[in-house]
Amino acid sequence: MNKTNTLSNDQNYKEKSKNRHLIRALSVIVLILAIVTASVPGILAIMRRADAQVALGNAKSLRLALQMASTEAYAAGYPFGDASQIGGVTEESWRKVITDSKIPGDFWVLQTDESGYEVLRFLYQEGDFTVSYTKEPLVYEVCYRQTFIETEQSAVYSREQ
Repeated sequence: MNKTNTLSNDQNYKEKSKNRHLIRALSVIVLILAIVTASVPGILAIMRRADAQVALGNAKSLRLALQMASTEAYAAGYPFGDASQIGGVTEESWRKVITDSKIPGDFWVLQTDESGYEVLRFLYQEGDFTVSYTKEPLVYEVCYRQTFIETEQSAVYSREQ
């Protein structure tokens, strides 16, 4: 009887030990998941900030390419700005700017000076980022577009009778 009681105590001890290890392992897993879940928004913000820095750098390259294209157009006696064309510049200037700057996004020249050769304002869009440039005072503003609610409605509403 004493021997069976000892075996029973050993089995209880082993089961309790297994349960303790299981509880500890689950506690560690829950703790790790909580830390990962809490850090995801911060990591996303850091990644978004890095992408914004890239968009800003591309907008600065765009400004230099626009300046070079406008100078070349002025020297050759060709027009630079054309509001009816893509990007607000002539097709030849647009191709030159895209080739020189190697930017992956789209741009629009919003304002030039009276001569039409000096860019005063432009917009640059790359993915979900929009960079606006203003010459005086020199300002670059990077905005992130985040859609919270998107709905579709027909442009023409019909009345049911």
